[in-house]
Amino acid sequence: MEFMTIFNQVAILFLILIIGLVAGKFKIIDSTGTKKLSEVLLFVTSPMMVLNSFFIEFSKERLINVLWIVGTGFGMFVVSILLSKVIYAKFEERIKPVLRFSAIFSNCGYMGLPLMNAVFGSEGVFYGSFYIVTFHTVLWSYGYSMYGGKESGSKIIRRLLINPSIIALYIGLIIFLFSIPVPKTIIGAVKAVGDMTMPLSMLIIGGVMSTTNLVTVFSDWRVYLSSLIRLILMPVIGFAIAYLLNVPALPSAVLITALSMPAAANTTIFAELFDKDAVFASKCVTVSTILSIITAPVVISILTSI
Repeated sequence: MEFMTIFNQVAILFLILIIGLVAGKFKIIDSTGTKKLSEVLLFVTSPMMVLNSFFIEFSKERLINVLWIVGTGFGMFVVSILLSKVIYAKFEERIKPVLRFSAIFSNCGYMGLPLMNAVFGSEGVFYGSFYIVTFHTVLWSYGYSMYGGKESGSKIIRRLLINPSIIALYIGLIIFLFSIPVPKTIIGAVKAVGDMTMPLSMLIIGGVMSTTNLVTVFSDWRVYLSSLIRLILMPVIGFAIAYLLNVPALPSAVLITALSMPAAANTTIFAELFDKDAVFASKCVTVSTILSIITAPVVISILTSI
């Protein structure tokens, strides 16, 4: 994958983020606005983007590639869980879950899927959607318990089943597997709404970042370590796994793209929920998001061209 192709797409994301940042500073997008926009993204645009990716012709090759992305996705989560335990073993308990969580979980939804859509097209989102399944499965089981939360298996399953993007995946999978014809007008409407996901996600991130003092955010050396692990080490390990297993090109590229994304927004949300260091968590998310504008094009272009 050529560097400039990815760089141009990431640059577009960055410029929209700046627009969101400025809008936040001028109170055009306040905390209420980002919350409502997040709901629109979660319940409307993101599911439509996922659903649109399933309006493709069924083939055994695509089905096999789905198994590759799910298998390598789960495998990568196991590796990152074990590795994060070792790397952050001696850090203080209040920030240890934050650092480990940021290493394990990337922003593969808000930033990852829109980037996959821009760089790889609908088929990239198609495979990326199945990576999201592995993400949510691990997030609401291990990730939730890692911060101190305890839920029964039935509650975890319920959370997975009611996630809007996963519901869209179920519907899309039925359409894909049984080659159900969908009218062009519906496809057009679904695509139009789904295409809003990328600009909307970056406006939200920019709006949230506008509430932070960027000077203090960049003064903690630990956030750079967190970003190094998240943005460089994890995609390199993911590439190594895909290379050794001889994973096909597109599923491998989708995996690397997902792993090259910054720390997941849930890093801060869970820290706030379980009385960990939410301020430090927001720093990790903010710094890794800003640095990913530089690292993502470099990492993805290099690793997908080897």
